[in-house]
Amino acid sequence: MTPDELLAAWHEQQTAFIEFRGLRTRMITDALVALRAELGRPLRLLDLACGPASLASAALEALPDGEAVAVDCDPVLLRLARETNRFGDRLRLVEADLVDPDLVAVLPPGPYDAAFSATALHWLDPDALVAFYQRLPGLLGPGALFLNADHLGYDGVRNPWLNARARESRDAFERRACADGAMGWDEWWGAATGMPGWEREAADRERVWADKHTVVKVDPDFHLAALRAAGFAETGQLYQLLDDRIIFGRMPC
Repeated sequence: MTPDELLAAWHEQQTAFIEFRGLRTRMITDALVALRAELGRPLRLLDLACGPASLASAALEALPDGEAVAVDCDPVLLRLARETNRFGDRLRLVEADLVDPDLVAVLPPGPYDAAFSATALHWLDPDALVAFYQRLPGLLGPGALFLNADHLGYDGVRNPWLNARARESRDAFERRACADGAMGWDEWWGAATGMPGWEREAADRERVWADKHTVVKVDPDFHLAALRAAGFAETGQLYQLLDDRIIFGRMPC
């Protein structure tokens, strides 16, 4: 399997988890295009927990004069991002952990006009998520946007029917996608960590995730309250389809 084939398989297995992944991505890139028109200049973008830089790549396709820094702590995904980078110096890849208290100092200096993340921040414990949101304004300029796309479930006590419906819909689509040939999560990672010449990245990944543990899930209200407490002037949801949402924040202008 080539890196390009591995990336294509990544998109297929991610879409198996997120039925309308393309629409969700378009909602983010449309927001960035609108910000570009508002500011009247090229944007500096920050892709947080970027994986193989899929979202940064979509943003750079929509913004031909933009540039992006994409950040992740997974050596295998960063290797894939480097091997498949189509944007040259417009896309800079950085290995860093979002929970690092020195994250702002580790990254290329801001200010950034927008930061975004997709299907990633649910890996952070609630206290780490709040601490990350507190650090985030130190990277962003006036009026900068923050966009977080993720599955944020319904409260099983207050909304049991909606919670069950969202899970049933997601599970049914994943079964259909896998039956049509999409790789499952474990199968894809088996292919990625078995790539010839990627042995060092595979071993480093084992060390990075050695203390992986079950994370307490939080709801959209938690995210929005944490963003307001961090200093975002405007917060809300840019998009929702059942429990698939885009959390939105904007810094004061």
